[in-house]
Amino acid sequence: MSATITGTSVRRTVTAAVAVASIVGTAFSGTAAAAESPVSSAELTASIVEKATGTADVASPGSSTGQVTVTTPATANGAVTARAKDGGALSLGLPASSDVTGTEAGKGTVVYPNASKSTDLAIQPTTDGGARTLVVLKDANASSTQRFALNLPQGASLIEDEAGGYEITRETADGVHTTIGTIDAPWAKDANGKPVPTRYELEGSSLVQTVDVNKDTAFPVVADPKFTWGIVTGTAYFKKSETKKIAQNGALTAMAAWALPPGLNAYVTMHSAAITATAYKADVAKKCLKLKFAAGLFIPGQYSGGYCK
Repeated sequence: MSATITGTSVRRTVTAAVAVASIVGTAFSGTAAAAESPVSSAELTASIVEKATGTADVASPGSSTGQVTVTTPATANGAVTARAKDGGALSLGLPASSDVTGTEAGKGTVVYPNASKSTDLAIQPTTDGGARTLVVLKDANASSTQRFALNLPQGASLIEDEAGGYEITRETADGVHTTIGTIDAPWAKDANGKPVPTRYELEGSSLVQTVDVNKDTAFPVVADPKFTWGIVTGTAYFKKSETKKIAQNGALTAMAAWALPPGLNAYVTMHSAAITATAYKADVAKKCLKLKFAAGLFIPGQYSGGYCK
């Protein structure tokens, strides 16, 4: 998957005249943070973020490699947007209370220092056509709940995956929902690199991430909603009526005219008996058929909720 990554009016910092590496694992103090220049503050935050995420898949704002354009906002009251070649776009609004200017620092991380109380925000466009939208909780005064305004294009919707994230799907003319993007399961790490419990909820059009910090949490904490967009993947969700049709008539017959992603079309031909058997079990259990083609593996399964109606 190639991506065009663009930045919008972000400032590029010079190397701060501080030994950033020596203080990456150190919690912020109110006095120290107040004394830092915007440049050194952004470099410090970028170092903390990049220590948690790595940089192998980070695409610097302004690089151009093809299919998806990821745009970072000029200020923290904006939204990071991914736009595919067909014009469809996904955007995620930043959870800021102050409209600070973004600064490019580190190895391509765009930082919005002090965007909320005791909180920095950061964005890393990624080479898979998506972005990490990162929150840095600098101390215990930072809010442990962050709200991201989620804007999906018409015809797209979310379904929970099995790991705590969401798949972004679009319905085909056949009524099958195929995956065109993802919101990965959330994660959070403390200053020592230890995982901190975190979870998502959907509230209206907002993606809400809660990080369960406590008295033993080592600050700063880095948390991350990561999304990709514009990728037609080998995942398809079927409704109850479609599942029953496959169970009764067999996969080859029932699915012959359906438009599925290329990997799934080949899968239907080669593994029709397994698909039919899975559809039958799902129908008996009052569940629905789900097909997934990923990393060379063909996986028929069952699901409930979501589109299983």
